[in-house]
Order: sequence, then C-alpha cells, then structure tokens
Amino acid sequence: MKPMRWRELLLSLLFYAVLFVLFSWPLAAHFSTAYLGRPGNDANQYVWNAYNFHRQVLAGHNPFFTDLLLYPRGTSLVMHTYTPVIGLLNVPLGHEILAVNVALLLSFVLSGVGAYRLCRRWVDNPVLGLLAGVLFAFSGYKLAHLPDHYHLLLTAPAPFYIYAFLEAFRFREGRFLPQVRRWGQVGLCAGLGFITLLSDYYTLFGLLYFSLDYALYYGLRLGRINWRRPRPWIVLGVVLVVCHIGSRMLKLAGVPDNSGFWWGGDLAGYLLPPPHSRWLSTPATERLLNSSMFNSPGSVENIMFLGYVLPLLALLTLVGLRRYSALRHDEDRGGRALPWLALLFFMLTLPAVRVFGKEVLRLPTGLLHYVPFFNNIRCPTRHVAYLSLLLPIVVFAALDPWLRARLRPAARLAVSAGLLALVLLELQPKAQPLLKLADVPAAYLAAAQLPGDVLFPIPFGLLDGYRKMGQMDGDDLFYQTRHHKKLPGAYISRVPADVFAGFDRDSVMHTLLTLQEHPDTTLQQPSAAAVRAFLREYHPAAFVVAPQFRGSAVHRYLQQVMPAQGYREEQIGEYVLLRK
Repeated sequence: MKPMRWRELLLSLLFYAVLFVLFSWPLAAHFSTAYLGRPGNDANQYVWNAYNFHRQVLAGHNPFFTDLLLYPRGTSLVMHTYTPVIGLLNVPLGHEILAVNVALLLSFVLSGVGAYRLCRRWVDNPVLGLLAGVLFAFSGYKLAHLPDHYHLLLTAPAPFYIYAFLEAFRFREGRFLPQVRRWGQVGLCAGLGFITLLSDYYTLFGLLYFSLDYALYYGLRLGRINWRRPRPWIVLGVVLVVCHIGSRMLKLAGVPDNSGFWWGGDLAGYLLPPPHSRWLSTPATERLLNSSMFNSPGSVENIMFLGYVLPLLALLTLVGLRRYSALRHDEDRGGRALPWLALLFFMLTLPAVRVFGKEVLRLPTGLLHYVPFFNNIRCPTRHVAYLSLLLPIVVFAALDPWLRARLRPAARLAVSAGLLALVLLELQPKAQPLLKLADVPAAYLAAAQLPGDVLFPIPFGLLDGYRKMGQMDGDDLFYQTRHHKKLPGAYISRVPADVFAGFDRDSVMHTLLTLQEHPDTTLQQPSAAAVRAFLREYHPAAFVVAPQFRGSAVHRYLQQVMPAQGYREEQIGEYVLLRK
C-alpha cells in the first residue's frame, strides 16, 4: 500500500476507536473493573469463559473442559458458546474483565476498518467508506446485543475475509469452481475463517453462506438473467410457491426445524427502533416491541433495525441510481454478486415473511431450518449483521458516482458528512449498563476465604438453552471468578440428558430444586443417610442464600437439616451464609 493509504487506514482506526468509547460509555471510565451487561444476563458467561480458559491453560489442562461447573462431574465446553478467542487473549493478560473489554474494543474497531477498506474497493468517497464502517460495526443489531451476547459482536474477520476471498479467486460464468489467483489470499481466508471459528458460529456460517452463494451466483449465471422478459418472473413465482407449500408440508409432517421459524424475523423488526436508541425509541415503539405480534415479545432477537437513512437510500438506488453503480460491470474487483448476496442475507433473516405478526410467505431460505446441522442457526435474525455489511456497499457504489456526476467536491463532502451525521444520530445509544467488581456481594467474598472447594448458591440449577432445571443465576458465573469455588449447577450449551436425570435421582438435589421452583410442594424429606451421602458427594464449603430466597421453603429446609451436619448460619449484608 502507498503511505497515504496507511495514514488513511490509521485515521479510520482512530475514528472507530473514538466511536466505540462514545457508544459504549461509561465503559471506558471503568475499563478494568467493569463490563457491559445487566444483572443475571448472558454477559457474565463471557467473563467466566475467559477466566476458565486462563485457569485451565495455566494448570496445563484442556481449556475446553471445566470442573468449575457441574461439580464433581465437570463438563466439556466444545459445544458451549465459549469464545476461545477471548480466552486466548486472556492467557497473556490474566485479567478476564480486561480481556473481554479489549476484545470488544478490537472487534468493533477492526469491524469498522475492515468494512471501510472493503467499501473503498468500489467507492472513492472516504466519508461514505467511513459511513459503511459505522453501519456494520455499530449497527442497531450489534448495539442491541452489546450488553448481552458478546460472541455476536466478534465480527472483525468478516469484511477482511470477503476482501481476501475476492482477491484469492476468479469466478467465471457457468462454473461453480473458481480459479485461484493468489494462494497467499487463500491462506488468509483460511486463517480468518479459523479465527471466526474461535469467535462465533453465526459469523462463521455467514462466511460459509457468502462463499457458497458467491459461487452459485456465477455457476447459475444469475447475473445474466434478463428480468425484462416474463419467463424469469414465472420461474421465480413457481419456485416461491413450491418452496412455500413444501415448507408447510414439512411442518405438518413434524420434521423438526429447531425453532428456526419461531425465532424468524418480522419486517417490523426492520422498522422499529430498538429500545436502546437515544433519539428514536419512544414509549409507543417500545410497546410495539413488547407486543404479542412477536413470538417472543421484547426479545433482543427481534431487533434488525438498519436505521431509516440506509433503507431510503437503498430504495433510491433501486429506483433511480442503479445504472450508476460501480458494481454493474465489475469483473476485476468481484462486486457484481454483492446485490444478490445482500438480498440473500435479507431473506435468511425471514425464513417466513411476517408483517406485524402475520405470516405471508415461507421463503426458500426457510428450508435450511429443516436440514440437520444447518438448523443449529436457531435465530436467523442474526444474519442481519451481513446485510448491514453488504447493503451499504451496494448503495454507496451507486450513490458515489451519482454524486460525482452532479456535485462539486465541496458539495459532495457536505452531503456525505450530512449522511454520516444523520446515521450517527440514528444509531446513538443510551448510556450502557455496567456490571462492576464492586457489585460482588460480600457473602461470596467471605465464602472465598473458607476451606473447601465447592459452593452451593441458592438458587442454583441447570440450563442449556433447550431445557431448564432449577434457577441458574447468570451472576453466579461472575461471582465464581472472585470466590474460585466449584458449583454444582451450570449455564452452558448442550448438556446431555443424563446430567438432568442425575440431578433428579439425588433425593437431596431433587428436594432443593423442587423447593426452589415449587415452594408449596409437600415432599417426603430425604433420610439422614441421604443427606450424609449428598455431603460426601459434594462436600460444600458453604451455602449462600440470595436475598429473595431468605425465609423461603428451600432456606427453611437447609436450616432444618444442615446444623446437624456442622453448618452454622450468619447474615452478611442481605445474604445468608451457611458455613462449617
């Protein structure tokens, strides 16, 4: 690259770094002592992931296994949402909170820089390039998941992979297999794919879909279709009807779709601003997001907001600016397929087109949810991340030459800067919630000083995304990084059925879990021998009873049984600690 190009990329990196500080505020003021999240939510697991990875590596053990959860059995973490890339970062840092915050900073900044660089492949206007990076790195979808699902935010490899993919291969009409142009770029694609594998499987599937469907675009000669003739429209209509009927018949036949249609998007999700939006969210829009027109009212999975500026520009491009597009006759830079791929990812978010809760049509992309392995993508709305990457490039590749043909440089800069300002206002979030080290209850810090390896929090339970037993508080994952004791429960992905059955077979565990969930239930209490066997199995150093369970049926049971086994009770703040 020329020196000026490097300075340009450096300035773009600085721009996105400042934007991350502003959009994640007040995180920067507590960068090593807090992380983004709300009490009890999923953000806790990413701090725990980094903690366990570092702990296992230092001990010389397999980092994809843990005995910190589901003690004494332990559990594999291969199918867990484990974000090993953050764990690897924590190996040298040795500070799990700092590791997750550095990982998010790097991912947001590099996502922006990568999208900027990819957009500049076809767009000369640097301000529009910056805007493309903003729309991808700081999309409404990603900001909505910022306090919840860190793995979905690790999108940095995606634009760099696409750039390398276009450099690596040359495709020809009528051929699915490409010609390799640069083997070094093929190796870069493999490396970026591996980093994505260690980051997030949704982003990884997106790269697979991009690669396969890019090949299909050329193999099926989709760019040669003449839409001015009736035949393509007839074929399209037949395909849509057949796929709609076929999908409905598969549903009636009981073929499992792994809840893909249930979690599928609604066009309202593209129109309604998310509740974190500082300027666009209103009580009326929040009521709609929490209404029954969504299968899961209020869920972050319903949010696919792209703003209003980008869809309006896309409509303008479709109607009047398409003939200006730098992608239309682009062979060397590989952009001709991008409009089709943007449409594909839009369709992936809507396996069944729903409009304010009413199903209109089941799209061909919905058939993927009946295919084993592929239907592990249970939340198709998450594909909107790739739409927010590709659609701005498609739009700006047409807008940029149109502006050059009609406006002087100063006017073009003013228009581009105005669009950037409008999008920044659209996307600007409210202040982000933080979970802080200072929030760890004193009872857990006291338990950390006790002899013994195991702690029983009340409530506790087992949750794997498909099945739930008891109540597993996500905060317990964070607290464990402070007290370092092992837990009998777990909040991990894909727990074998026999683990749930084992919880039920142990009479004391069954009693504790039942009294948590159904305090009015009359149970035959476990025998003294069963209690002693339970304590030999788990040998807990302490039980910590959360404030909302003080005086509850499960607390009273512990008060009745544990003093005879040498445990005494003390109150620490609003918590109760039963210790030996």
